[in-house]
Amino acid sequence: MLQPEMALPPPIPKERRRPSVLLADADPARRGLLAHHLRHVGHEVWEANNAASAFELFECHHPPLLLVDQNLPAKGAERLLRHSRELGQRTPSIFVWSVLVQNKQTGFDPMPLCDQVLLTPTNHDDVHRTLAPGIRLLGLLESLESERDAARIALETAHRETKRAQMATERMRRQALTDDLTRLGNRRAALDHLKDCWDKKGSLGVVMLDLDHFKEINDQFGHGVGDVVLEAVATRWRRCTRSGDQLYRMGGEEFLLLCPRADEGVTVLAAERLRRSLEEQPIITDAGPIAVTLSAGVAARTLPMNSHHALLRAADRALYRAKDAGRNQIRCESSQRRAG
Repeated sequence: MLQPEMALPPPIPKERRRPSVLLADADPARRGLLAHHLRHVGHEVWEANNAASAFELFECHHPPLLLVDQNLPAKGAERLLRHSRELGQRTPSIFVWSVLVQNKQTGFDPMPLCDQVLLTPTNHDDVHRTLAPGIRLLGLLESLESERDAARIALETAHRETKRAQMATERMRRQALTDDLTRLGNRRAALDHLKDCWDKKGSLGVVMLDLDHFKEINDQFGHGVGDVVLEAVATRWRRCTRSGDQLYRMGGEEFLLLCPRADEGVTVLAAERLRRSLEEQPIITDAGPIAVTLSAGVAARTLPMNSHHALLRAADRALYRAKDAGRNQIRCESSQRRAG
């Protein structure tokens, strides 16, 4: 048995504390000596003098190291070791290194239930020798757990950074495709969307829109008022644009209305709604109300053409015919009649 007069090693500093130990021993003298030594070298020790209290302490604290006396009453050692082994198998996050303390050899084979057997310890080295493999394994598991946590944190950080980069890229993409003044899509966005719609092979209508005599508004009232007019026009047109249609500012006072799944007749009606929205009510500015009208050219995919560029050129030709005809009107590339 451990001798009480044996010199103890120096105490362990707090920052180097060792894993906790459940010490289950019905012999108070032996249990006291073991507990005193284990605490002195840095272990937190939970003491139990019977199987019931040992079970309660184990369930409450889940200490990773068990020192269990074989002579616990009512086969308490066997039941406690079996329970700890089964719990460790069911719950991988719970590590248990169990040591059975035997005063003598018996017919009971403890090895399926415990990790080591300690025969009648006579000095502290015996105790350390049996606990050392468990401490090393626990340290390895904690190191692996720490590395896993570090890897998880690094992965989560990388995921957040990737999401932020994706969001920043998406913001930049949207900004690159948005007109700063009107917040409509710009020319690049219009051409990209037009090509996508063309590639889908369905019916498709486009309207080239141009504000009549807009240069005169800038010359008379200044570019600041001109910008107000452009913003107000874009806002008004958004309210009367058919669901699914898209408006774009192509540059200056020129706009494009893209009408997916629309034939020439539907596209003309969409253009007429925009024309009437300006004709019926002036734009209110700090310089006073300003009358604004538009000329529009309509083209639909029903015309013989081989690309979306050809469709856009057809709408542009119709727009010039509308201007040549006196402005504030709509022309279709497929006919010379006034539409609207």
